[in-house]
Amino acid sequence: METDKILELYKRLAPIYEEIYGEEQRRKYWVISSQVGEKVADAGCGVGLVFEVVSAYVVCLDISLDMLAQAKAKRGELGELVVADFWRPPFRERSFDTVLFLSSVEPELYERAYETWRDVARRAVFELRGEWRIFEHRN
Repeated sequence: METDKILELYKRLAPIYEEIYGEEQRRKYWVISSQVGEKVADAGCGVGLVFEVVSAYVVCLDISLDMLAQAKAKRGELGELVVADFWRPPFRERSFDTVLFLSSVEPELYERAYETWRDVARRAVFELRGEWRIFEHRN
């Protein structure tokens, strides 16, 4: 999908996202929360539900300013908001213990996303439609 179409979709979805997907997404964060480490990137973080569940330093990364505007209210002292495309992570090597892709990447793109983030995060956690996959390397 083209970026401008994605942004238009998220503009309409941002105000109602939590009402529609909030409970489901919070469960996903809860399932993985004890395994993420101290520094986490949430790639495609949406409205920032990660801040409500994960007790770590979290960078909430999304391409949509509308989604991040919703996330801003949830951000605590242990977090940041970054406007960026997760296919082009704007971070230095080894910035994170874990990058989360919860409901943000189709399974056929997991390996590509992992390779994109491999030097930035030690672990990549993917979930879509109840299917989980974790990529991990030791450096």
